[in-house]
Amino acid sequence: MILSILILGLPFTASSQTKSAKTEKIRIGTAISLSGPYSAGAGMTQIPNYNMWVEEVNAKGGLLIKKLNKRIPVELITYDDKSDIGTAVKLVEKLILEDKVDLLLPPWGTAMHFAIAPVVTKYGYPVMGPTVSSEKLREIAHKVPYFFGILNMPREQGAALVELCDELGVKKVALIYVADAYGIEWTGKVAPELGLKKLDVAILKSYPLDVKDLSPLLKTIKAAEVDAVLCMSYPNDTFLITKQAKELGLNPKLFYLGVGVAFPVYKQMFGGPDAVEGIMGAGAWNPRVPYPGAKEYFDRHVKKWNKEPDRWASAFAYASLQILEQAIEKVGSIDRKKIRDCIATQTFPTVIGPVRFEGGFNVQSPGEIGQWQKGEFEVVAAKEKRTAKPIFPKPSWP
Repeated sequence: MILSILILGLPFTASSQTKSAKTEKIRIGTAISLSGPYSAGAGMTQIPNYNMWVEEVNAKGGLLIKKLNKRIPVELITYDDKSDIGTAVKLVEKLILEDKVDLLLPPWGTAMHFAIAPVVTKYGYPVMGPTVSSEKLREIAHKVPYFFGILNMPREQGAALVELCDELGVKKVALIYVADAYGIEWTGKVAPELGLKKLDVAILKSYPLDVKDLSPLLKTIKAAEVDAVLCMSYPNDTFLITKQAKELGLNPKLFYLGVGVAFPVYKQMFGGPDAVEGIMGAGAWNPRVPYPGAKEYFDRHVKKWNKEPDRWASAFAYASLQILEQAIEKVGSIDRKKIRDCIATQTFPTVIGPVRFEGGFNVQSPGEIGQWQKGEFEVVAAKEKRTAKPIFPKPSWP
């Protein structure tokens, strides 16, 4: 029986060992947002980790391919999907059909992951999504067996957020969300659970993805005198909401925003740690979580990029690369079907803990909700995962 794997996008068989000696690189492709509204998130969570991992792998001589009894260096091919779903799909197909890459790394954001999941399954490329948080994707997981979700999902994070609100005695809530897959799904999960806890959702409102001004909505929220403001937001609007809330003096007892709060630049852009003290966000991870390699990863990231990794999905992105590397070494080749099966069935030590997938989704998370406290994004929910007690109420703006 002839064993087939793919090196440099060309068929390799056990009968062509002499050809393998000429193999010089394993080509990995990604279509990701270098421009457009998703670029801020991509530039923080995935791109630095992709590049750092490739550099680290190549410093060792490459990925260990046991069937060739050698390490093969990695080449990363990156295209700009321009934060456009149609462009992302076309570029992924270009990477597969024209560039004939051996492996793929995913784009940024829930909507993009949704779009490429059927494509990677069609062509048999295993992909782990570190910036997709979607229950609807879980519903179609059986149709996209080559796609894996490694990030926390709304069922865990949304439930933890509602439990936290209830624990802290929140009674009245404003819930606003970006009109994108992420915001819509999160709100669809959180809003009903707030109702079950008998919390009054006084304001429930969406806003456009590339919104430029939310001050009218924030003024309405301030007038409503809610205990908690919950924003299912992406980075650009997370920054905008924070800026305008500070300007308007909107300072609820609990202030939660979505993607972007856990970015180190967040605390810097508003005047330092004191300016964001007590603000909560999606996450959470920090270098003090009790997993081997977590602190070392943090330190390497800081040394490489002169900036901290974000506390939301950077560690998940890096963990997905650790898993890919381990799966390749376990399989001993770039046989994508075997790599996929290995990812689906094995447990992998990573910087976010021992990752194991069930039904295509990771069941391991170092934390669900984080809060800035004295310059660190502490895990405050779920309760059993806390690295610090939550600060409540939120301090006044400095």
